[in-house]
Amino acid sequence: MILLQRIVAVLFALAVGVSQVCADEPRFEVQDSELTWIEHFSLAQPFVDEYLMNRLNHVIRADAIVKVDSYVRLTPNRQSMRGWLWSRMPVVTQKSWVIEFQFKVHGGDHLYGDGFAFWYTSERRQTGNVFGSKDEFKGLGIFFDTYANNNKNRHLFPYITAMIGDGETKYDDSDDGKSNEIGSCTAQFREKDYITRAKVVYVEDKMLQLFVDVDGTGEWKNCFTKNDVSLPLRGYFGFTSHTGDASENHDILRITSYSIQNEHTSKQTTPEPPTGGGRRVSSTGKSANKPGDSIPPPKYSPSSVNSKSNGGAQGWVWTVLLVVFCIVAVAGVGVAAFFAYQKMNQPKSYKRF
Repeated sequence: MILLQRIVAVLFALAVGVSQVCADEPRFEVQDSELTWIEHFSLAQPFVDEYLMNRLNHVIRADAIVKVDSYVRLTPNRQSMRGWLWSRMPVVTQKSWVIEFQFKVHGGDHLYGDGFAFWYTSERRQTGNVFGSKDEFKGLGIFFDTYANNNKNRHLFPYITAMIGDGETKYDDSDDGKSNEIGSCTAQFREKDYITRAKVVYVEDKMLQLFVDVDGTGEWKNCFTKNDVSLPLRGYFGFTSHTGDASENHDILRITSYSIQNEHTSKQTTPEPPTGGGRRVSSTGKSANKPGDSIPPPKYSPSSVNSKSNGGAQGWVWTVLLVVFCIVAVAGVGVAAFFAYQKMNQPKSYKRF
């Protein structure tokens, strides 16, 4: 029975790309109209200007490298590497926020790992054994794990988990963070020939959500929602990675950050929209619409942070039909195996001649 459940879980995860493992029901949705772009926590190509001046609002160290017009590589495809990318400035005035980032994990052969982490923590730039960063952290860690340390886990990898650290509790590396997680999902984000994306939504003291787009459709799917989450009022955004005996490339391509202002959030420092442009704000709360801005605003309208797809109903129908077909097929094989087993174990009658 356990084997049958695992087979069904594998088929379902492969069919939909993302499979929730642990999640709450969202209490409300954050709309695009409630978002204000923040310059100092965003990152986009090219990473230097025409005068070869650094355009990064982040600090890069250890084994991380930058390809000017393409990516920040947290770790290359080599063993025993560590790298990190941290925001230069802390989050102070933005108490509710959205961080969207594009990433690629690729290049590993039959033995690959270990993954990377997104952070919002009160401390930064301290290397350690938790995906390249320190253990016993205070704040949020979301781990994009590609290597199973515990083969007894029933979920598939890659596996995404989130943990709220109190500054004292250790990350449970032996069980791939299972005992610490507040939300999780299986997501097939490795070795894609298109850009994969993730979006973290935090509404102060109310809700934390993670959405992913790993199947190339451009539609967000909910990885998890956790209600009643409180994070430090002052913290830093960061990305870290490490490799051990297993390795592959872990690349960050773009980071886009927003503050949230709606009836569920406390008042935040948000200037009036400048004439002829979208709403933009720097991390100091001052308008960022002026000559010489280091990062242009996104040219696309930010995708909705809720998980409802537009016009995707037909695709979901086919997915459900595929899953039902797989379940029926597996059940048929199980029934046939059961009868075959019974037949083999029937007592034989012997005649004496």
